[in-house]
Amino acid sequence: MNISELLKKKLESNQTVLTEFESKELLKEIGISIPDHKLTSTKEETVLAAKNIGFPVVLKLMAEDIVHKSDTGAVKLNIKNEEETTNAFEELMKIPSQAEKLISVQKMADEPITELILGMTTDAQFGPALMFGIGGILVELLEDVSFRIAPITEYDAREMIKEIKGFPILDGYRGKPKADIDAIVQTLLKVSDLVTKYEEIYEMDLNPVFIYDKGLICVDARIILKKPEK
Repeated sequence: MNISELLKKKLESNQTVLTEFESKELLKEIGISIPDHKLTSTKEETVLAAKNIGFPVVLKLMAEDIVHKSDTGAVKLNIKNEEETTNAFEELMKIPSQAEKLISVQKMADEPITELILGMTTDAQFGPALMFGIGGILVELLEDVSFRIAPITEYDAREMIKEIKGFPILDGYRGKPKADIDAIVQTLLKVSDLVTKYEEIYEMDLNPVFIYDKGLICVDARIILKKPEK
């Protein structure tokens, strides 16, 4: 994938929101781990993709007018065989949408130590600001996040991680494995480099990111571009 070409193509088409699939492909390009995934449009393609990726899988409905997939039932988890894949496909295609419907077939990720959020927003005065915190569906409730203006250093990244209230969860809380802090640091640095290089990026939301004792994987992502100046 050529990142510059992707961003240019989206903006020339007056599109400012990358699909989850496009967002993940971009992350993959800069070295951030994502689950194996494939876009499909028919029941047969979906079953074949699930078999090739390997069960269990996740099916997600991709449509431009569906943003919060979990709120609309547009995500089917832990699908274990062809019959479940067929049933999930049919249920997803019944969800109302005015846009083109595609299915993203993804490898089901292993249970993490916890879920994280890594993000970026554009401050009117200071430019790109990175965010890190405990993620998942509780992120808005907990509001346990830290911020830094990009570009950041490795020291900045480690400080961002340590200053959230949930840091003990990453540090072996109650006998749990310690999270791979180095993997989080490297991911924050990669996001920092990306948004510093590509000023077209206005906002990023990597949530959830599953963290393990070795490595991490970005399970869902959304990237928003700046509207072109007229």
